[in-house]
Amino acid sequence: MVRFLFSVLRGLVFLKQNARSIFRFVGKPALFVGRVLFLKIGVPIYRLAFFVRRQLLRLYIPAKNRFLFLFTNRYVFHAAIVVVAAVTSVVNIQASEVRAETFGSKSLLYSLVNKDTSSLIDEVSAGQMVPLVSSNYSDTYSVSVEDVDIDLLYEENLATILGGSAITAPTISESDESSAPRSSVEEYLVQEGDVLGSIAGKFNLSLSSILWANNLTYRSTIRPGQKLIIPPVDGVLYTVKSGDTISSISRKYNSTSEKILAANNLSASDSLKIGASLVLPDATPPTVAPVRYTAPATSVFTGTVGSTAPAAATGGWVWPTDLCTITQYYNGWSHFGLDVDGDYINNIYAARGGTVTRASWFSGYGNCVDINHGDGYVTRYGHLSKFFVSVGDVVSAGDALGKMGTTGRSTGTHLHFEVMEGKTKYNPLNFIRCK
Repeated sequence: MVRFLFSVLRGLVFLKQNARSIFRFVGKPALFVGRVLFLKIGVPIYRLAFFVRRQLLRLYIPAKNRFLFLFTNRYVFHAAIVVVAAVTSVVNIQASEVRAETFGSKSLLYSLVNKDTSSLIDEVSAGQMVPLVSSNYSDTYSVSVEDVDIDLLYEENLATILGGSAITAPTISESDESSAPRSSVEEYLVQEGDVLGSIAGKFNLSLSSILWANNLTYRSTIRPGQKLIIPPVDGVLYTVKSGDTISSISRKYNSTSEKILAANNLSASDSLKIGASLVLPDATPPTVAPVRYTAPATSVFTGTVGSTAPAAATGGWVWPTDLCTITQYYNGWSHFGLDVDGDYINNIYAARGGTVTRASWFSGYGNCVDINHGDGYVTRYGHLSKFFVSVGDVVSAGDALGKMGTTGRSTGTHLHFEVMEGKTKYNPLNFIRCK
């Protein structure tokens, strides 16, 4: 027994002394095989699965967001209730009385069972009432044959069947007074239910002409009681400034001198009065080239957090995207901005006018845009999928900066929006509200 135990002990000593060599001899091939399987098979499979998942999420997440938006938007519920009430009311009003003897007479089964296909033949004689059938309507009228005057049928725009031929007269409608040409600028008082597009159509003008005349944009809103300037024709309303001439104005606004003179009842020899208003037919405003400057350096936030917005910064702000669903609020200790839900088709807009100081990838923000508003305030827009601006561009409130995305540290398509003053970050809801 002692001899056996010594043999075991010697074996253990041998294993300890040669374990590394044995492991190299046995384990090295296994490690090599495992490494090949991992690099050649495991990694490609993982990459393929990750790629497929990312592509599916690009389809699934926008569809999910659009579906959820139907249930998070209160106006959808309001519209659904109104539609249901309207349809129910119309059906009840138009419902006819159902009697036992006529029940089911208009069904398909009734037409198949009923075998009575005989037709009635009426003999028409002088003095008898003849049905007059409109060629466009199913209503039937009866008049006396001996009293029918063919000329009267034409004059009264009647349609009848006499001897197998249809007589139809055209319908003539009077022209609308609002379509008459106008020669002067008018003011329009916005009514309840008006929108800019319907107002432009009412005066036979393009939407752009209405916007230009009132210094509005496509994202502007109007309210009942608001006064709008209505130009007489499509184009631009221009106020004469010192040094202006008809020729210089026509070149600047892409019009012609002849059209401007004719629209304003001027001749080539007439002088322009400073402050006078001119109608520029078929003109378009000149495009202002963006001002470029060297962007100041920016750094990661290391400062303090503000709770309320100073009074000087509460004006001129707009909501920075299309939807209003907030998925994460500002809390002042771990999340210093506002997350607004959306998908890849939604634009990101400048919340206020300023100059773009960043339009690039920035750490966890992914594709990020910073705008310096010139009074110490900077707004930041994170996780964009596409840029519409570059550093140095001057933008106005409501201008599109890019498309919403999920770049950087993000779990879904959304906008991360921040408001900063120096190193202090404020709650964005103290500056903006979704209307």
